[in-house]
Amino acid sequence: MDERLKILNNITEITKDNIPIEIKNIRLEFSCNKYSSKKNSIYHITLNDKHLSKKDTFNIKYKCVTCEANQIVGTTQFLRKINKCSYRCSLCVNINKDTKSVQQLLKTSIVPLSLKEQKYESDMLFDEYDDDFKDNYYTYHLTDDDYKRISKNIISLHNGKYKIEDLEYWPVFKTNNQMLFSSVFYDNSNNLIIRANQPILRCDNCGNDWRAKTLEKYKNCHKIMCSSCTLCNKTLKIRTTKNCVNDIILYQSKLELKFIDWCNNNSLIVKNGPSLSYVFQDVVRKYKVDFMINDLLIEIKDNHIWYKNDINSGKNEAKLKAVKEAINKGDYKEYYLITPDIWVNTLKTIKTNLNKI
Repeated sequence: MDERLKILNNITEITKDNIPIEIKNIRLEFSCNKYSSKKNSIYHITLNDKHLSKKDTFNIKYKCVTCEANQIVGTTQFLRKINKCSYRCSLCVNINKDTKSVQQLLKTSIVPLSLKEQKYESDMLFDEYDDDFKDNYYTYHLTDDDYKRISKNIISLHNGKYKIEDLEYWPVFKTNNQMLFSSVFYDNSNNLIIRANQPILRCDNCGNDWRAKTLEKYKNCHKIMCSSCTLCNKTLKIRTTKNCVNDIILYQSKLELKFIDWCNNNSLIVKNGPSLSYVFQDVVRKYKVDFMINDLLIEIKDNHIWYKNDINSGKNEAKLKAVKEAINKGDYKEYYLITPDIWVNTLKTIKTNLNKI
């Protein structure tokens, strides 16, 4: 118990959604959960008279007992650490791989290098390797140029735990495993190293945020797109054509091309539609309207599954609300949603209204 209390007492801060939690009291209890099938007693943490469980979404900041480095972990990781009585953090495990035991490590008088000193040492060691090794390393890891190119799309790491503006990218950092080096992020305010896991990225196409697995996946991507836009781009690739006055128009489906051809045959100047801001699930997003003729907005929708999903989730309703607000402001006059089943009648209505102008 005493050994585990050393770990528990090294907690410096507990937050939830980046909001600090007041620690009125915190203690360890060794007991068995009444719902446990194994009936084995384990250590539990009681925070402010409430048991912590794996379902709690706290971020726990603590100082490592071994190397005194600051670390931030989730509730599940800290509960495991307590039950295993693990003195080492992910950083000092790498630094001191040759140390036989925690007791031996605590007795030694060797002062570990600071993280910035380790970075400098890593850079020097990496430079000693030949070009083939470096080329092979950067076939997977992001170079500084790669990171600069995609950094505008990165919102945070570890599923929102670390904001990207608080972090510094280090393309090379020494590790004591078979890979020898790895790319990491340095949190200057907390003085800790962070792996680029579960990044939150912003889509270049729709402006929506989503959680990816790694950053390295996008090393060679010209555009960073979410899964929905990637699927759409693969099945409905964005193509170009020209309107009746030779301006370039973007389209994706055959139905959209059919509409452009109809406009050209009727001498109607169709243009690419505007991007309207809308809010869905408390996130500001961009709705790219397909086309525009004068002050009329036109959206072409086929019977695709993602359009049906947008309707069911309420996302389509949020888009239409943004359109109505733009019309009420006087930016546009009307909005037409054209689907295959109302194709002919809607085109007649549009043509009639344009003739009145």
